[in-house]
Amino acid sequence: MKFTKFILIFLSFIFLCKETLAQEVKLKFQDWNVIKENRGDQELCYLISTAIKSEGNYDSRGEAFFVVTDIINDADEISVSSGFYYNKNSDVEISFGSKKFYLFPYKGLASANDKNNDIDIIKEMQKHPDMLISGVSDRGKIANDTYSLIGFSQAYKKMKEICK
Repeated sequence: MKFTKFILIFLSFIFLCKETLAQEVKLKFQDWNVIKENRGDQELCYLISTAIKSEGNYDSRGEAFFVVTDIINDADEISVSSGFYYNKNSDVEISFGSKKFYLFPYKGLASANDKNNDIDIIKEMQKHPDMLISGVSDRGKIANDTYSLIGFSQAYKKMKEICK
C-alpha cells in the first residue's frame, strides 16, 4: 500500500514538472511546496522539495526529490528518489548531523521501514536546517544529496491545515 501511494505521488511529480496536471492548491514555503490535488475521487496532499546540492561519483541521473505524504487517520509517510534505481542490498541513509535513519530502497524509491520511523524523521526535519540523503545506485554509484529544510515546518503545518 505504501509504495502504491508513493507511485501515485511520483507520477504526479512528473506531471507537475511538465505543468500538465491541474491542481487544486499549490503553495510555496521557502524550499518546500505544499500540493493538494484531486485525482478522480481521491485527494492527494503532500510536500515536495528537490535537492539543493548533489555530490557523488555518478555520470548522470534524474532529479533528486523528497516527499512527505499526508495520510488521513495515520502517520504521514516520507519517500525519496535520488534519480536512479537503488542497490536493493544497500539502505538509503538520512542524516541530521550525527542522527541517522535508514530507508528501504525499492527500485527508484526509498521509504521508511515503518510509521514510527516516518514520525521520527518528520520530527527531525522540523528541528534542523538541512538533511543529507545518501544512496547507492544499482550500478554502484554513490549520491549524496543535501536538502534545505528552510520552510519545512511552515509547509508541514499548512499541509495539515488544508488536508483534513
